[in-house]
Amino acid sequence: MTTYEKLIAELGEGLGIDLAPDDAGFAEIAAEDQTLTIRADETGENELLAFTTIATAPEEGFSADTLKRALKANLFGREVIGHHLGIFADSLILSATIPLADLTSETLAERLLLLARAAGQLADSFDTPAPASESDTSTFSFGGDILQV
Repeated sequence: MTTYEKLIAELGEGLGIDLAPDDAGFAEIAAEDQTLTIRADETGENELLAFTTIATAPEEGFSADTLKRALKANLFGREVIGHHLGIFADSLILSATIPLADLTSETLAERLLLLARAAGQLADSFDTPAPASESDTSTFSFGGDILQV
């Protein structure tokens, strides 16, 4: 079992559920009305990537104003609170790279909540709600904060 797999299992244990990466190595969790996807690097030992969709482009694509707004939000990391904002396929994505060294499930939960809160604020500022997860979710408390899985 990799460090990543152990960490995800511990996060699930803290939430009182079974949580494990799928066959492709992805784990999904919802927090603060944002669906977060987590994936480790190739070895599962160095870092993980957590990301969420901020907005999905309409059929005609993102407007120039939206793209300018995204670039401005990303400048100096101020509005993205140190995260990374980019475009993948037809979506604006907010992501965080988290080193696995000395990472605990509690610290991971805190980082995921910070990412979710930043994503929610950005989604609100773009006036485009992020798409909801199609999977069923359950609500759990982890250290006083609410997470959904």
